[in-house]
Amino acid sequence: MSGAPGDKAQSAAPRTSGWLRALGIGCGFVAFGGLCVVGLSTRMILAQTSDAADACSGFLGDVRDDDHASALQRMDADYQHDLAAAHLRDEIARISPLESHVQAIITSVESRNEGDASTVEGSLYGSFGEVPVACELSQRDGYWYIDLVVVDGTPLE
Repeated sequence: MSGAPGDKAQSAAPRTSGWLRALGIGCGFVAFGGLCVVGLSTRMILAQTSDAADACSGFLGDVRDDDHASALQRMDADYQHDLAAAHLRDEIARISPLESHVQAIITSVESRNEGDASTVEGSLYGSFGEVPVACELSQRDGYWYIDLVVVDGTPLE
């Protein structure tokens, strides 16, 4: 016949409809995704405001524009002293994605040595797809110089 006296109270409780539950879960996913995007983009935006990132972007822009003399001036003093722009051009030609990229995007900057050295990382884009790029830089007399460029694991020498 009938069960315990508490059964009626339990059955009288309102039931949450399925669409309302789905809406709540969907909103939770959207909020989580939004927080993830904001967290990831904040690091990239902060990387764009770095002087070291500007120096790396400038170098990559000079390479893209075939302005090897200007790119060489952005290199560290030892590299500039020992080599000419023609050697830099030949080294760039050895690394196809560096020579043929159409866009470079900087994604992170890591400062070291009390801010006098940085590693700038990003990606090069072109007909080859996307490849990682990293620039090691050092600051002297208020100017950032490129010490090392590595494209997809291959160093510019």
